[in-house]
Amino acid sequence: MNTHNKNNIQKYTYNYTLGIDGGGTKTLARLINLQTGQSWHAQGGASSLTNDLNSAIATIAALCRQVISQAKAVDEYCDYTQVSAVFGLAGAGNDARVTQLIESLAMPFAQLIICSDARTSAYGANSGKAVAVVALGTGSVGMRLDEKENAHLIGGWGFQVGDEGSGAKLGLLVVKACIKELEQQNTMISQITKKVSQIIGIDRATMLTWLSTAKPSDFAKFSPLVFSYALVCPVAKRLLAQHLSDVEELIDLTLADTHLPLVLLGGLAEHTQPYISAKYQRQLIVAKGDALDGACFLAKQFYNAN
Repeated sequence: MNTHNKNNIQKYTYNYTLGIDGGGTKTLARLINLQTGQSWHAQGGASSLTNDLNSAIATIAALCRQVISQAKAVDEYCDYTQVSAVFGLAGAGNDARVTQLIESLAMPFAQLIICSDARTSAYGANSGKAVAVVALGTGSVGMRLDEKENAHLIGGWGFQVGDEGSGAKLGLLVVKACIKELEQQNTMISQITKKVSQIIGIDRATMLTWLSTAKPSDFAKFSPLVFSYALVCPVAKRLLAQHLSDVEELIDLTLADTHLPLVLLGGLAEHTQPYISAKYQRQLIVAKGDALDGACFLAKQFYNAN
C-alpha cells in the first residue's frame, strides 16, 4: 500500500473523503462531505495500472477533477487540500507505476493512499471485518483480511500471466476455441464460436487484425456468452467447467486454512456464484459493500487517524 502525504490534514469548515475504484473495464469515484454526508459521483473507463498506464492516469485525473468541480458548486472553498483520498486500483502492486501516477496527477490531496482494488474490495465486502474476498471482474484477485486487519493478497498478476477465473481469461478461452475450430474445421461450428466470430471474424486475416488490438476488456466482453450458451452448447459447457475450476482454485488459495466468511465480487460473480461447489456455498455471505465502499471506508479511517 502506497501512502502519499503532501500536506497535513487540516480542520476546515468542510472536510472530504474521496474513494476511487479502478479496474480493467471501468472506474468509479465518490467524494463525500464528512459533515453533511452529501456525496458526488463520477464514472469513467478502465484505469488498470497494468494494462494501460497513460489511459489510467487520464481517467483518474478526469474523475478527480469532475467530483471536486461538482462539490465546488455547493462549497466554493472545496479543494484537494481538504481531501483524504484512497484509490483502490488494479495493478497497484507495481510501485513504479504508482509513483508515476502520483507524479502525473500532481494533485495536492491532504492524504493520498493508493492500494490494490483487492484491498478495497475486502474492506467493502464486510465493512472492515475479517473476510475472504474473491473478485471476478475483467481481472481476478483474492484478498484475505484477518481479525487483526492483516491483508493477504492472492493473484493480481495481470492478464499476461494471471487473472484465471476472470472475465478476460474466460473470454480468452472462447477466442481460443474459435481458433481451434477454424484450424480443425476451417469454420466455426459451435453456437458460441459462431456468435463470437461475428465480432472477431471467421478467417485468419480478420481474426489476426482483431487480436492485434484486443485488450483484456475486449476479451471479457465474451465471458457472459459462456453462461448463456452452457446448457445448449458443448463448447460453452466445457469452457464453463474450466472457468469454475479456475475460480475454485482461487477461492482455495484465498481461504487457505481459514473458515472466514467468503464473498464473491465483480461483474462475473453473479453469473459464477450459482455454480460454485456446495462446500464454498456454505461460507458465502452477501457482500455488505463493494470496492468503492471499501475505498471510502479506508479514506475515512485514515482521515480519522490523523
